[in-house]
Amino acid sequence: MYGHLSENQQKVLNFADGAVVVKACPGSGKTYSIAARISKLLRDSQGKDIRLGITSFTNTAIFEIEDKLASEFNTHIPLMHPHFLGTIDSFLNTFVFLPFGHLVMGCPSRPELIGEPHGHWNMKRYALDYDQYFDKTSFNLVGELIPLAPYQAFHFTWNYHNKNGSVNGNIANIIKSKQALFKRGYANQADANYISLRILQKYPLIRRNLADKFTHLLIDECQDTTEVQMAIIDLLYEAGCHNIMLVGDRDQSIFEWNDAKPELFDAKFNAWEKIVLDQNRRSSQLICNFFKNLSSFDHITAVAEGIHDYPAVPEILSYRIIKKATKKDPKVVTEEESIQSFTLTLSAFLDQCREANITIDKESVAVLYRGSSNGKYLGLGKKEPVFGESPWIANNYHVRSAIKGKHLYEHGNFAEGYKFMEKSLLEALNSGGNRPFHCTQIFVSDLVDRVGLRAHREKVFKFISCLPSTQGVTIAAWTNQANQSLLAMGYTFTLAIADQFGHVLIDHYFAEDSNSDRLHPFYFGTVHSVKGKTFEAVLMLLGRKASQKNYQTILETPDEGLTAKDREEKRILYVGLSRPKKIVKMVVPESDKAIWAALLQK
Repeated sequence: MYGHLSENQQKVLNFADGAVVVKACPGSGKTYSIAARISKLLRDSQGKDIRLGITSFTNTAIFEIEDKLASEFNTHIPLMHPHFLGTIDSFLNTFVFLPFGHLVMGCPSRPELIGEPHGHWNMKRYALDYDQYFDKTSFNLVGELIPLAPYQAFHFTWNYHNKNGSVNGNIANIIKSKQALFKRGYANQADANYISLRILQKYPLIRRNLADKFTHLLIDECQDTTEVQMAIIDLLYEAGCHNIMLVGDRDQSIFEWNDAKPELFDAKFNAWEKIVLDQNRRSSQLICNFFKNLSSFDHITAVAEGIHDYPAVPEILSYRIIKKATKKDPKVVTEEESIQSFTLTLSAFLDQCREANITIDKESVAVLYRGSSNGKYLGLGKKEPVFGESPWIANNYHVRSAIKGKHLYEHGNFAEGYKFMEKSLLEALNSGGNRPFHCTQIFVSDLVDRVGLRAHREKVFKFISCLPSTQGVTIAAWTNQANQSLLAMGYTFTLAIADQFGHVLIDHYFAEDSNSDRLHPFYFGTVHSVKGKTFEAVLMLLGRKASQKNYQTILETPDEGLTAKDREEKRILYVGLSRPKKIVKMVVPESDKAIWAALLQK
């Protein structure tokens, strides 16, 4: 069963006791190796006390581990008590935050998770109401407030201290607001992690009990850990859980906006025992060579049978970027001309895929872009409009939930779509007079207990049936249609948006949520959306500018002179370019083609 694993994969499989870091390049069979180790520990556990705590950073990664365990190693899924397999957030929620959060939050009962991914936060009573920032902020390792949203989301400049050393008044007011909402039992997911750390620091018995609960901890995608999460890992190690395996690739850390720090992974790699997986089982050697200069690996060797020697040479192509006339350069390139230029390149890419007998579908071909604004080259509206130009208005975010839920529902995601529309209905019914109301899961559960599940669902399905189709209509047009339907069905509330910003097609606005076949047969989305995925072919589109600087400035600056955000931009490219097996092409502005060639084709 394990005989075909490589020498270093065997080291992962058979690692005995202690703390170890596994650094794995893209396509190294990391998930397969993890599943192999889990299955072996379970098989060897007979007569032994083995209790496994296995976490990763996304549900997608957890599903992949489960799939490998079931399909490759004949392991019963789901893993049952005393084992745990889930995201690191769900691990902390289950064992620390939800049962013990009240001890440090000051709330009278079990706390409630709000904000993404648990549900949209909908609290804003007036323009400068600091409660509106509850889901946009949290706390760092030393208890300082940190932003979880871009600077445009705040009505003030984020300077933590005044010149006299005191805390900025706006930040102090957000802290006061958060503490008051903590007492009401609310916390976003970043708060839940911070509160879990506080609990484990303050209560040694809880810390020891959690450390004793598992004989082995295995933490996948560990390059995405925050300082708070790594501090929790350290606490558990100090409390007696010494069998810890951290697995990841620091070059694929692309969530620094969420306070992830790859330097934490580096520090553990240097301090603990180490295993390196540098054989790529996904891509051709030509593709590995192409993205190698963006990585920290000395070498990456392609070993996938039938693919490692695939002859398609990675290419850097160019398109005409939008340009206004200047005195120095009177030439003009309109948005339409720029999109047409890219469209010709896209067409040639798809033709090459067909010639290579690669099916153009969501599983085989991907067109990726850096930054949602570049979705316009694929006919998409902005995923989230510029701050101040959003169609959603205060205390009416349930309209967004209704539209998103209906869109998901129409694309076959019934369970998630139902939850969004259920939440939308309850918030619409309970926010009369424009008063803020946030629908929590506890509220839903209590309601179901009072009226019965059947009656509750009938009420939700009646609401769903009133909502018009999202196909081919703008947000504004849909809202008008919905209000007419709701009025005809006897509802006493209406759905309100900022009409002047509602003239974007719903299919475009929520395109990435459903990856709609109505728009394109291939997968399309940002690089962040495909982390962990594999395709036969990838076309990657870049603009002239990263999130803050021009790529030319980033590429011409030595790494030691780059900011953390600049270094992350290079890692984002590395993730995108390492997704394909056979064909990869980059499309960059004409003016930048030479600088990309100098980096990737040397």
